[in-house]
Amino acid sequence: MEKTVIASSATLVSPDAFYTTDKYEKKQWYLDGSTQDSLLSIDVFPVWADYTGKGVKVGVIDSQFDFRHTDLEGAYDTSLDYNFALGTGNVTIDPAKLPHLHGTAVAGIISAEGNNQVGTVGIASGATLVGYGIDYNKSTAVSDILAALDRSAELDVVNNSWSFSSNFADDFARNPEYGAALLNPVMNGRDGLGTSLVFAAGNVGTGGSSNYHNFQNSPYTIAVGAVDPSGAASSFTSVGANVLISAAGRDVFTTTLNERWDHFNGTSFAAPAVSAAIALMLEANPELGYRDVQEILAYSARREGLSDTVTFNDDWTTNGATNFNGGGLHFSDAYGYGFLNVHDAVRLAETWTDQQTYANLASVSRTVTTNKTLVAGKTDMIAVDLVIDKAMSVEHVQLSMDLRWTETGNLDVYLVSPEGTKVRLMYDLPGTDRVGNVRDFTFSSVASMGEMAKGTWTLEIHNRNPDAVLKSGDPMSGTLKDVTLTVLGNTTDLDDDTYVYTDELGLLYDSADLAERSVLRDTDGGTDTLNAAAIISGSTVDLSGKSATVLAGVRIAMDASIENAFTGDGNDTVRGSNAANVIGTGRGNDTIYFSFGNDVLDGGAGQDTLVIDATLGSLTGGLAADGTLHISARAGEVTSVANVETFLLTSGNYTFAQLSAALGDGPIEAAPVDGTPDASAPAEPAPEEPVAKEPAADEPAATPPADEGRADYATYLTGTSGDDDIEGADEADHISGGAGNDRLEGNAGADMLLGDAGSDVLKGGDGNDWLYGGEGSDRLYGGDGADTFVLDFDDIDTIDTIFDFDTAEGDRILLTGVGADDMNGAEFTLTEAGTTMILQMTLNGSTHDVVRLRGYGELDLSMAETDLGLLCA
Repeated sequence: MEKTVIASSATLVSPDAFYTTDKYEKKQWYLDGSTQDSLLSIDVFPVWADYTGKGVKVGVIDSQFDFRHTDLEGAYDTSLDYNFALGTGNVTIDPAKLPHLHGTAVAGIISAEGNNQVGTVGIASGATLVGYGIDYNKSTAVSDILAALDRSAELDVVNNSWSFSSNFADDFARNPEYGAALLNPVMNGRDGLGTSLVFAAGNVGTGGSSNYHNFQNSPYTIAVGAVDPSGAASSFTSVGANVLISAAGRDVFTTTLNERWDHFNGTSFAAPAVSAAIALMLEANPELGYRDVQEILAYSARREGLSDTVTFNDDWTTNGATNFNGGGLHFSDAYGYGFLNVHDAVRLAETWTDQQTYANLASVSRTVTTNKTLVAGKTDMIAVDLVIDKAMSVEHVQLSMDLRWTETGNLDVYLVSPEGTKVRLMYDLPGTDRVGNVRDFTFSSVASMGEMAKGTWTLEIHNRNPDAVLKSGDPMSGTLKDVTLTVLGNTTDLDDDTYVYTDELGLLYDSADLAERSVLRDTDGGTDTLNAAAIISGSTVDLSGKSATVLAGVRIAMDASIENAFTGDGNDTVRGSNAANVIGTGRGNDTIYFSFGNDVLDGGAGQDTLVIDATLGSLTGGLAADGTLHISARAGEVTSVANVETFLLTSGNYTFAQLSAALGDGPIEAAPVDGTPDASAPAEPAPEEPVAKEPAADEPAATPPADEGRADYATYLTGTSGDDDIEGADEADHISGGAGNDRLEGNAGADMLLGDAGSDVLKGGDGNDWLYGGEGSDRLYGGDGADTFVLDFDDIDTIDTIFDFDTAEGDRILLTGVGADDMNGAEFTLTEAGTTMILQMTLNGSTHDVVRLRGYGELDLSMAETDLGLLCA
């Protein structure tokens, strides 16, 4: 990450820096309020409003931690703990013989007490901590760990910040008792839902792979990689196709012995962040199976802010799934599916309807016998095809091979899925000829999650040392006797698809990739779900396909093939279809349009409205015992309604209580909520077309400041309160979108585009245009010409993205809401985050992201204020 000062003349309004009263929260760089130098965040603050992990038992298999610590004593459960090294459940801490600090540090990341005015805050500060004490120096350490794993069935989540030090040392084929220790918790934990087993990926860096360890690559465990504050994969993190997710692993500030706190490095300190996140997920939805937890973590992980390439490991790839932001999931063998995002994980957990456990886990295997031979310098690559003929949605893939080859440290072994996803199972390690015996060792990959298993899988083995010789001096040779491929996943209800959308849709993709991802049409039938619960901004969803669907500011071409929808934290608008719909609108002040049919509607938190195109007298129903309101508008159709505060009927507006009483006891005279409309008026008016009109002196009510006395516009176009698509002509147009998620295009001429409220897309086209997104997270494209991008500090929390900022064309940024007299003492910086530049404003140590810059040559931007075109108004 590079930072360069580009100006020193601005004032920044300080954000609410801290969520809790804990003294050292600001040192936890993965939290939003941190003052540390990082652009990454696990985004947990919105979740803490509802969940802290209360009622969830999180175990720590580690050195006995000091539960007397001020930040840990409130969470520790002495009735469930056990020290396996000492063989006792009556655990005491001797001040003269303090345990190793490792376990105490791990525990603090999970559940350090919040709002106690001291120390740090745990990610799941309300969870119950259970210590399973181990002494890594004892000869019984392995057997103690196996006993602890077996006992983990009593807990909900178990953190394992340990691994075997030697490659292939924990080979389950040679030590079957190791693998058996994992079965009890996943089969019987949480009454059959399965205990989530979280493992540190390992700290060998270029000396091996996390995939060389069966505890870390088991389908029953979650391997976690480590990330630096800069977004780079930590140099020590163990890479591998088995790594599911990554979290903060360097400079992690947490509890330690003797009432102290300190910084720690290692995947040991990344794993507990994920364990804590799972505790929050399980509080939000206690019915999740352990496989659901793994899948949610993958689909919620973020790539934004992480490095694009890492020395030694492979680059990012996009797998062959079709249900993540309109396409495949991003994966890296260093990061897994990306950096932990707690907000997105919990929102998906809240709305998750599957229940995937050990009991309904499906598997299919294929073994191929072969006598193909590697010969150094002659046949340095061999390949084997394995055909799977069973329809299955992939979660984990395992591969073992009977390969006789001495220099295993010089092999690159790849597995290619039928969808073309290529992952490396073994690595040509720098400076190492041999890493161990790989015969019949089971490697694994999580990179094909969401793909279909059916088709041809290809194993590729490459010898990277053509000069390798045997002791006799002959070229080294080795025979591949057989290969076994096992795919684990789901085989039931494969036509019931869930399409997950997150804020990354509007941040990570552009051009042709975004165009491909902006189409949603299910083609295999079944009951399908659009899950946009992780999106923070307002979403618009029309399950009938008759009007626009807009997610994360991106317009989606969608037909009526999706039955169910869940939306997120914004003020959402959802229209149903003729099918039986399940609609949940989450947080925010949402609007649902009644679509008839046997629907289930849940407005969630906020002040929500249900619009019904019917009179009160035409409805029947009543209040059910569970508090939901049953409404029938047509014979044989009943809709269940919960958490909706206002009902807009053609005969009047009603509160929940009023409508419940009216349906239960007969018609009543409703007291209108916001005035009673004419009974003959339609409940859902048709969208108004943008109207061209002559300019008036006071017309542009939302014109931004510093308009530099521009001339009158040839045409004024104004949108409606809904989602508009407005296109100007070849003259100077003034286009205002109004409320809603709008798409405005100026075309030729010097245009003024005003997005107003909502998450809008503004495209200036040719000419010297002004683009002002207004409220919401907007996407701005200036086009050709010297364009001015207007940003308002009053809307600083919903950051806009400029996709084609070009100083060579005279583009500039205008910051409004901050006067010139207030600009003294501040700094503007451009910060590189992957393929994105972020313009930041800093004052007195507090920093705000002002705008993201992406697109044409953004990494070549000059760092001088005059070159950036930075203005102040």
